[in-house]
Amino acid sequence: MKVKLKEYSKMENKVAVPADLANIAAALQQSQTSASEGSSGDLYAKMTKFGEFVYGSDNTEFEPDAKLAVNPTGFQHGFICWDDGSPTGEVMVPATQPLPAESDLPAVEGKWSKAVAIQARFQGGEDDGIQILFKTNSVGGRKAYAALLQEVIGRIQAGNTDCVPIIHCANDSYEHTKYGKIFVPVFNVVSWADMDGNEAEAEAPAIEEAPEEAAEEEAPRRRRRKAS
Repeated sequence: MKVKLKEYSKMENKVAVPADLANIAAALQQSQTSASEGSSGDLYAKMTKFGEFVYGSDNTEFEPDAKLAVNPTGFQHGFICWDDGSPTGEVMVPATQPLPAESDLPAVEGKWSKAVAIQARFQGGEDDGIQILFKTNSVGGRKAYAALLQEVIGRIQAGNTDCVPIIHCANDSYEHTKYGKIFVPVFNVVSWADMDGNEAEAEAPAIEEAPEEAAEEEAPRRRRRKAS
């Protein structure tokens, strides 16, 4: 199966893929360590407080069985500043660059917090070919980013050239003593592909359905269809 990846080369701020894939692993390892603690053409994606994955200005929901090819050189880390629920500043760099120093962040209203982002492209379905930038500054989101990044690093360090993870986005949750149920993202790798788009055999279990508790929090909304 061919995965549509070559368009990544047209994106702004794309980090070129070195001939020696070990170089990617070394650079990404630095970001993975930081994360444990975009391109302008991408559509912004996020997970809502109800555990739904949405993208774009109209918050279009991901299809239930949506699969996305993650650009292994599209990981980003940095900081986002929020003030009264609105972003007032952002400093994000490719994961192959050092995490910006907090002392160098500009003076803006609000509070800076660590943030991460993952560049991905929908594979198949209604949204086929749409490119997104999933961005989060939550602790759960940063942990999911770090886990996926570590899988990519491990794949590269093992000598595999098919280091493009094909993922399905799911959620998990925990009970917070003050805020109640908190949803966190989970990126399940269902297969791998190389940068030419050749997908390997699936290596992960079948896509899991979202927890039933999510449906109890908010009645499911009808997915909007885009105009042709």
